[in-house]
Amino acid sequence: MELSPLYLQRLEEATQRGIEQGIQLGIEQCIQQGIEQGIQQSKRELVESMLQVYLGEIDEELAQIIDPLIQLEPIEIARLIMQLDRPELLARFEPKNPTES
Repeated sequence: MELSPLYLQRLEEATQRGIEQGIQLGIEQCIQQGIEQGIQQSKRELVESMLQVYLGEIDEELAQIIDPLIQLEPIEIARLIMQLDRPELLARFEPKNPTES
């Protein structure tokens, strides 16, 4: 059974539109992901800078609290780093042992 040329043309056009829409959606998602990664990287750099200014060199212990810190709102990050000393800051982000209640 042979398909009509008009049907084949419309099928090709619909396929092309689908491809173009898919590409556009992919581009938009990549842009959004890039923006989010840029924001996270900026927050990380800010937190690292603040830790260096207030607590000195970032050692392994301090490096472990950076990820939890950048999950907070910027005002909370600043408040914690400026108000807490090193032991308090480390204790604040100490991993909880699941066997402790």
